[in-house]
Amino acid sequence: MTSGLDALFLRRMAARLDRGVAAAVREHGLTVDQWRMLDLVADAGPLPMAALCEELSLAGATATRVADRLVAEALASRSIDGTDRRRVVLRGSERGLELREKLSAEVEQAQTQQLDTLGETDRGRLVRMFGSVAEQVGTA
Repeated sequence: MTSGLDALFLRRMAARLDRGVAAAVREHGLTVDQWRMLDLVADAGPLPMAALCEELSLAGATATRVADRLVAEALASRSIDGTDRRRVVLRGSERGLELREKLSAEVEQAQTQQLDTLGETDRGRLVRMFGSVAEQVGTA
């Protein structure tokens, strides 16, 4: 067993959480990336596309497609940044913010259910990894 962070293990855990998210948002016509983007703009407020790409680890073209779908479904709107006309800003619409509010508890519950299915070995590994990270952050 390795000490510290194990990127492959963390990817598997993230994929498990994504399965929970997908199950919760699918019936509302959303993908995991669309949910994440909507959740982010609802939480952080209007954001430039470049910031969305960085925060969500999406390529520019992918982020644009995700934003296009949110705009087409009237869950978000795009506008030109008032301080830098080269930047496009995405913001949640009233409808999008209401949907995010409605789905947040379902998404959290679905992710918790995914984590509840972890075996003791994986659960212990997660606890150790995050404990190690917390210690490193505490000493920084």
